Amino acid sequence: MRLKRLALILVVVVAVAGVLIGIFHDFLFYGVRDVSVGDVVSDPHSFDGVHVRLPGYVVDTSVYMFGPKYVLRDFDEGVEIALGGKGGSGKVDFEPYVSFIFDGENYTQIRNIRVSVVGYVCYIGPVSDAPSFYVDVEKVEPNLTELENIVIEFLKTTDVANVLWDDTVRIIEVYDHGFGGKVVVVNYTTCKAVHPHFMFLAIEHHTAVITLNEEGKVMSAFCVWGSFHGLNNIWDLINQRWIQR
Repeated sequence: MRLKRLALILVVVVAVAGVLIGIFHDFLFYGVRDVSVGDVVSDPHSFDGVHVRLPGYVVDTSVYMFGPKYVLRDFDEGVEIALGGKGGSGKVDFEPYVSFIFDGENYTQIRNIRVSVVGYVCYIGPVSDAPSFYVDVEKVEPNLTELENIVIEFLKTTDVANVLWDDTVRIIEVYDHGFGGKVVVVNYTTCKAVHPHFMFLAIEHHTAVITLNEEGKVMSAFCVWGSFHGLNNIWDLINQRWIQR
């Protein structure tokens, strides 16, 4: 009886180990791995076919007659990787995310949008007229921290700065704008005294919709919901006035 129990335990352990190995294998080969551009550049062959997420800045390198039109560059490490493939320039629009233009000698900054590029590394080996490896891009993700900083700096210029606010926002949604740029939906919370002689604060939660152009400048901003004004009125954060629905 004891031997049967030990055998059963051994079978369960082996089965669980098999499942865990399978999960690890799937994650290793099919899950998105967060790595740096430098990691891939240092050994591109080992990353061939790996699903990765790479942080950096999109650079327009169309000055070259041959080679990629866009690269993802890590300026801190001084390395870059070509962006392209079937899912690259033909599928993903890189223009809204281009932060630098390379003229063959210098990098000219046109905006400051740090992004993460998600896709598969493709290693093709040494060739004469193209990079030996590139990322077949699925999507480009803007860095939420930088978007948050843009929104926070903007709110500091509005009436939000006149009440108690902890200088933080929480991004709920990010959408691509039809004319370029981004539409960002954020939540933030403010407090204000409701009576001059009593220690009583009114806490109000807000939801705002903010439109940014391709340079990251705020073009429109509306507080579409607040704990005290609900959905009946919209507050124009730029022009400081109420808009009736």
